[in-house]
Amino acid sequence: MTLSDLANIGETFGGLAVLVSLIYLILEVRRNTRTAKSTAAWNATVALGELCEGMSQDRELSTLVIRASTEDCRFEDLSEEEIAQYFMFFRSVFFKYEAQWYLWRDGTLSDEMWQNRRRWAKSFVSLPVPARMWEIEKNQHQYAPGLFESIDSAIATSLPHIFEKRE
Repeated sequence: MTLSDLANIGETFGGLAVLVSLIYLILEVRRNTRTAKSTAAWNATVALGELCEGMSQDRELSTLVIRASTEDCRFEDLSEEEIAQYFMFFRSVFFKYEAQWYLWRDGTLSDEMWQNRRRWAKSFVSLPVPARMWEIEKNQHQYAPGLFESIDSAIATSLPHIFEKRE
């Protein structure tokens, strides 16, 4: 075997090594992308879960949120203190939704998850008190305009009230 033959064999093995490295890199990038998306979904869900868990520790706030998030409640039905408390709850929900919208826009949060959040948000802001809060928030310029566009362009579905009316 000549030196030239050895060089050709070495070049072939070198090319194969590069090819194997590229395949490995592609597989690792895909795995890391899946991991990043799973982590984003987990964090998005945990953030909303923790908000609900925190509210469950405050009977007054829980009652207010349930009452103000119905078709029957009007903005005028709430005291100034209740409006302030509900506004902070509302804002905390939509700060979390904005973070999820950014993740979705950048491709880290799945389309399925964002579309579910978006439909819920549209339905929620279609209720009288949340609708008023949504308009206030639009004028505050606290969120990315794309968040408003995404939610406003969604199709609302009816949100069942968790309690039946008691006679």
